[in-house]
Amino acid sequence: MPRKFLFVLLACAAPAVLAQAIYSWKDASGQVHYSDSPPPDAQVRTVKQAPLAPRPAASEASAGVPPQSIAEKELAFKKRRAAAEEAEEKARNQKQADEQLQQDCTRFRQQLAGLEAGQPVMRPNDAGEQVYIGDDERASDIARIRQYLERSCK
Repeated sequence: MPRKFLFVLLACAAPAVLAQAIYSWKDASGQVHYSDSPPPDAQVRTVKQAPLAPRPAASEASAGVPPQSIAEKELAFKKRRAAAEEAEEKARNQKQADEQLQQDCTRFRQQLAGLEAGQPVMRPNDAGEQVYIGDDERASDIARIRQYLERSCK
């Protein structure tokens, strides 16, 4: 029975012994000393710091936020990944819209140049026949295209 008690006592005391810090200092004669408690009047160097508990991240420690569990970290990662994919999709859509706008602007500039040069333009009428546009219709098309170009194609 005393052996078992001694073994249990040693097993319980071992983590406490391993968790202590070790200090190093030199005395007046230049000898180096190591101890678990520093002397009050010497310049001490900590050789081994006691591992009390895992340290939280700096932002968590300063904000007083408790550490996250693995499930919470996984959920946060999935949210960040989904947000990044959404941002990439938005950027792709914006790029496509910009390219389409550039194509439209080029096409409208070409139409405007043709209208201003006086090239004959044909359009279908109500009966589906191709007819040339008149001067009034040409002037309104020129004004409409210029307004679009000023508003959209800068």
